[in-house]
Amino acid sequence: MKNIVSLLNEFKKNGLTSFDGVTRCVYDENWLAAQKKYMQIASDYGLYTFVDDIGNVYATTETNLGQKAFILSGSHMDTVINGGPLDGVYGTLASLISIGTLMKKFGHPKIPLVAVSFSEEEGSRFNTSFTGSRYLMNKLEDTVYGLRDHEGLSFNHARQNAVTQLKELASELKVTGLIHAFIELHIEQGPILEKKRQDIGIVTDIVGQKKLLIKCYGVANHAGTTPMNMRCDAMKKAVTLINQLYAVLDEFVALRYTIGQIRVQPNAANVIPSEVDFSLDLRHKSQKRLDDAFTAVKELTDVNAIKLSDQLANNSALAAQYHNSAYQSLISGAGHDAQIIAKYVPTTMIFVPSIKGNSHSPSENTKSEHLVNGQLVLQQALYQLAYI
Repeated sequence: MKNIVSLLNEFKKNGLTSFDGVTRCVYDENWLAAQKKYMQIASDYGLYTFVDDIGNVYATTETNLGQKAFILSGSHMDTVINGGPLDGVYGTLASLISIGTLMKKFGHPKIPLVAVSFSEEEGSRFNTSFTGSRYLMNKLEDTVYGLRDHEGLSFNHARQNAVTQLKELASELKVTGLIHAFIELHIEQGPILEKKRQDIGIVTDIVGQKKLLIKCYGVANHAGTTPMNMRCDAMKKAVTLINQLYAVLDEFVALRYTIGQIRVQPNAANVIPSEVDFSLDLRHKSQKRLDDAFTAVKELTDVNAIKLSDQLANNSALAAQYHNSAYQSLISGAGHDAQIIAKYVPTTMIFVPSIKGNSHSPSENTKSEHLVNGQLVLQQALYQLAYI
């Protein structure tokens, strides 16, 4: 069988852009091809493949899970627009390889093992995220199905078309059993492990997030004929407010905040802006401090801070020790499917280093030896949970 590095190179072709990035949005042709390829690899390992009504694909050690408790491991198949070749799909393929290898080597485990390729996490096509893991946890709102992409196609129409094709290749799965534990392997998406020369990061917390869209209003007018003292300039208001936000938010210890998107109306060089809106992303491991920081602005959406399982983290540490891997505890600054599942199921995450901390871009990369080592550590962690 192929190793993790060669498989990642193959999956990069499903959505390869002219900028050497990857665009694989939920339910599009590249996503569908990748999920089908995932099914084929699972079958090659002798695993049983299933698909649910949201497009999550599962590879299991059992023909029928029934009411059995099982251990779940995986990540998501979708990417951001022109993203990197590792985010999501690394953990997705590594869990498949790990469970397939264990099945071939040791036979059926004491506790069933299930690999999952979540349909969507990034929110790059429809204005929502984590739909795969939220569906699995029965926490997906009905309003999601009516959302439309930039071409006007509804989430539900795209979903039905894609899932119908997947169900031609796999049985339908309705998860009724208890998830005993969830493990997600992921690239770090930050510089800490590389800087400290650590092979493995064991995630203790995932930061909470609060996201806002702030709008400033003005009056559109001619840029050449309107005196400066007679203007109502939305851009000037926005710049003033942004400076104030930087000053205030800098006072919150360990808060990570980003103003990453700005939109101007009417967006013309010779017209005074009538509207400027900008995004504000707030993140902190402490929900209280996140709430404190958030009181300065209007609340739009929340992703709560999550504490992961200490017991499963200890299990991952033992797996890292088994492979003589240098490791340390980490806090995840990015959101993951694990933070959705961790509200209801004992959960842990394992990180491998990211070169220069780059992610969500074509420059996203991790050394081959770290990719292989991370997959082996995950495999050992699963072995310890399911076979011993």
